[in-house]
Amino acid sequence: MPQFSRAKFKMRQDIQATDDMGVPNEFRATAYLQFRTEWDDSARRFKPMSPEQQAICDELHQQLFEAGVEFGISVQYRAEGVEDVKDMPKVMTFSLLCNEPKEKRQPVASAPSASDDNGW
Repeated sequence: MPQFSRAKFKMRQDIQATDDMGVPNEFRATAYLQFRTEWDDSARRFKPMSPEQQAICDELHQQLFEAGVEFGISVQYRAEGVEDVKDMPKVMTFSLLCNEPKEKRQPVASAPSASDDNGW
């Protein structure tokens, strides 16, 4: 069961899998950790995240990077009349690698363990 998904989305333009010579085209994918915020009609975009929300995203980014997490992405074509996701053809698969955070957090000083103790 996928941990993240989007039931439907639309491409903004046709995508060619290969060039005229049959060589596979390359693409770039990016993703952002973000909170869904309210729409600002006057600015015609979503309102910025609060500093608290940004701090949560920064911390999650750091944890994902340290853990070596990758996102495996599959894009399937939602053909008309096909309801079972198992029958939808995959048109694209790729992984997103976690980029190194710009600001690294400071290591937390650990408490001395019993083995570090001099005993008495």
